[in-house]
Amino acid sequence: MNINSLIEILNSDETELRLYFTRKRGIRYISYSPVIDDPLQIKLKKLIRDYLKDFISIEQVKFSPVGYKEETIETCNIDYINSYMDVIDSFNDCNVNREPIEDEIINELNFYCLVITDNRKGNNDKVMFFRRVTKFKKLSSKGVFGNIKDNKFKEIDTKLLGIDGNIDLVVYDDNVLILNHISLERIFSLAEQYLEKAQTAISFIRKSKRISNFDQFEEDCLNDRRITRTLTKMLTEENKLENCFENFPNVVNVIEIFELEIDIDKSGDIDRIVYDNKEQLMDVIRLVRDSYYRSIINARAGIDDSI
Repeated sequence: MNINSLIEILNSDETELRLYFTRKRGIRYISYSPVIDDPLQIKLKKLIRDYLKDFISIEQVKFSPVGYKEETIETCNIDYINSYMDVIDSFNDCNVNREPIEDEIINELNFYCLVITDNRKGNNDKVMFFRRVTKFKKLSSKGVFGNIKDNKFKEIDTKLLGIDGNIDLVVYDDNVLILNHISLERIFSLAEQYLEKAQTAISFIRKSKRISNFDQFEEDCLNDRRITRTLTKMLTEENKLENCFENFPNVVNVIEIFELEIDIDKSGDIDRIVYDNKEQLMDVIRLVRDSYYRSIINARAGIDDSI
C-alpha cells in the first residue's frame, strides 16, 4: 500500500469523515456513529497524517499468523479476513446505531474506525483507519478521570472516550496495511478463523494415519492458539500438509538426531508416531511441517520455525 497516497488523501479538503465505535456481541458487530464537528475532523486527519509519516520507508511484507519480522509492516487482502464484511455491514446506514452511546456501553467498545471518503476524483474512494480501544477501556473502568479547577482535583462523573493519532490498521482499495500485528487478530476475531483453518489442516494430517491417539492430538492442537496459528500458516505452504509423513523413515531419523521424546509404534500395519501428551505437541507439528534440517556445509542440525 502506498502510504504517500494515504497522506495525500488526508491533506485534501475534498473529503468526508465518519467515525464509528464498534463492539462485538456474540457473532454480531454493533457500531455507533456520533457526529464530529469540523475542527475535530481537521485535527484527527492531522494526527493520523503525522503518525503515518513514520511508516513511509518501512518494508511491507505479507501477513503471517505465526508472527512478524522486526522493522517491517504487514499487508493482506480483505479476502483473507472472514469477518471483514460483518464489520463493514455494521457501518451501513441501515444498520448503524444512531442512539447516543450510553455510559454502560462505552466500556464494551472494542475498536473505532475513521472512514474518510475521497471525493477528488468523483469515485468516492474510501480509506478506513482502525484503532483498538482496549487500553483506554481499562483506564476508564479501573481508573479515575478528572480535572483541576481552583487547585482542586475533581472527578468527572461520566465515562469518557478517547481518540489518538495512532492507527492499528488501514484499509484501502481492498488491501489492509497492518501497523499493529495483534490488532488484526483482535479487531476481526481471527482466533475463530484460525480454529476453522486448523481443523482443515488437521484433516490432512489425519489422512496420513501416522499418529496414534489422534483424537487427543487433535484436541490439544485446537486448544493451543500458537498451534492453530501454525496450522493456518501451513495451509498456505505448498504440499507440506498433503505430503506430511510421506517419507516416514526420514521422520524416524529426525526423531533420533534431535533426540525427541517421541516413540514409534511398529505393531500395526504401518509405523506410527505415538502421541502421549501436550509436551510433544510442538515437536510433532514441526515434524509435519518439515521444520527440522541439517545444513549442507557444516552439517549443523537446526529448526526452521519461519514466519
